[in-house]
Amino acid sequence: MKRSCLTSKTGKFKTGSNNQNPVRPDKTRKTAKAVRTSVLSKSWRSIWCTRPNLDFSIQAFEGNKQDFITTVDNTLQRYLDQRLCIEEFSLRVSIGGDDDEESMPALEQWIRLVTNMGLKELRLQNSTEDYKYNHLPSVVFEAESLKYLYLDQFIVDQTTIRRILLLKNLKSLDLQRVSIKDDIFEKIILSCPLVETLAVRNCRTLTTIDATSLQNLKKFTFVNDNVPFVDDCRIKIHTPSLEVINCNGGCIPFLRGADFRNLTRLSLTGVVSRFDHLSTCKFPILEILIIFDCCGFEEIKLFIDAPKINNFDYFGDFIPSISFATTTSSSEWRSTIHLHSIDVFSSLWFVKGNELLKSLSQSIISLNIDQCYRIRENIMVQDKNVKPVVVDSLGLRFDLSSISSLMNALFCVCRPRFIDDSFFCGSGWKMDHIKCLWNILLMRREFRRKNQLSQLWFRDLEELRLVIHDKNKNEWRPITLSQWPHYRQRQGEDIITRIVLKWRQTL
Repeated sequence: MKRSCLTSKTGKFKTGSNNQNPVRPDKTRKTAKAVRTSVLSKSWRSIWCTRPNLDFSIQAFEGNKQDFITTVDNTLQRYLDQRLCIEEFSLRVSIGGDDDEESMPALEQWIRLVTNMGLKELRLQNSTEDYKYNHLPSVVFEAESLKYLYLDQFIVDQTTIRRILLLKNLKSLDLQRVSIKDDIFEKIILSCPLVETLAVRNCRTLTTIDATSLQNLKKFTFVNDNVPFVDDCRIKIHTPSLEVINCNGGCIPFLRGADFRNLTRLSLTGVVSRFDHLSTCKFPILEILIIFDCCGFEEIKLFIDAPKINNFDYFGDFIPSISFATTTSSSEWRSTIHLHSIDVFSSLWFVKGNELLKSLSQSIISLNIDQCYRIRENIMVQDKNVKPVVVDSLGLRFDLSSISSLMNALFCVCRPRFIDDSFFCGSGWKMDHIKCLWNILLMRREFRRKNQLSQLWFRDLEELRLVIHDKNKNEWRPITLSQWPHYRQRQGEDIITRIVLKWRQTL
């Protein structure tokens, strides 16, 4: 049997003294320091060059552009000569500009070739270090067989779509860092009526996304997280077929009475819209709702008609007014409230917090408070409508000088089953925090003398236990306060500490 060696640097396939056959640069070629040599039998020698999935990356050639072009040319020619199909074609190139006389003609030639070989999935990424955008070859939108198209860092304009066809087979369109105007985007959408998955990520020049014509759209993703825009992209998506909406940025004006009959997940991060009409929308099978730093919820009272809700996550610097329809799910659902960057704690703040917890009381509640500012005075929570709500977990990151006042106010509005720092992995409690919190909960004499208000909640607290999570055994282990530094030294910064509380049954 002849010995054949594969070199990741040159991309040549050598048999004996001959150097004729280019290697198929599959996904293992993405690592420049891949295994230098391999021994292939005659059967494997023919198998690897007939696979229907090709993945080429310029990074695997250590900047040797000519070697990269030659390898792709030779590999595609072999497939053409043997009349083989290419179902998936991934290409990561580095084009210096439209005037790149080596790369641009080759790119158009490759795409034209593979689109005539039964191509179903095409991924094109331009990974130039200077972030130069290059015109996408128009031949891309002439590929009727395409089912999946991913484009990264290209210009798509009138020249690109001058010969656009009806892409009746396209099911997924993913645009990332693509320079595209609204009218061009609209023409592309109208040419892809059967798209089920649409993703638009960091496309700066796009100001409007109108996807209402996509009657089969199931999953929509929008991301704007690289550079602040002058104007936020306006998004129109009210297709009943939608199952998942993930929006990071942008503006989504929810229509009054919109029917999201198939939606199971709605995630809104940094969306700038007002959400006045969201309460009139129907979410009969919505399971997951995520609201992350959306200022449009601050001034409204929101009602979510989602009887199948399973998880609700809220992250923000204010307490929202939100309630849910009675759930019909057989299992308990969970809600996580994370409040951060709080600059003012007041009695009213805790009253609002209590109202939110009451509205979520049919769920298993996790409450996390990231206190960034010092509380300068004791807070009196004396509203007669405030009744503490059972909370499964209370996560705290706090200033040592403020913890006594914070705990007194918190225990007026909630009764946590345990307190921990797991939400703040990597920046959790130190020994001083553990000791301070433990002493407050034990009601040592010095704290009783300083703060008589603590008696209001102390009378309901029956039992305390300190536990840590043992990573090796994946279990919770009871420890004493004096043992904690030893476990911290053994398990490192990511140790998870928990104080378990047992309350008198008064709620």
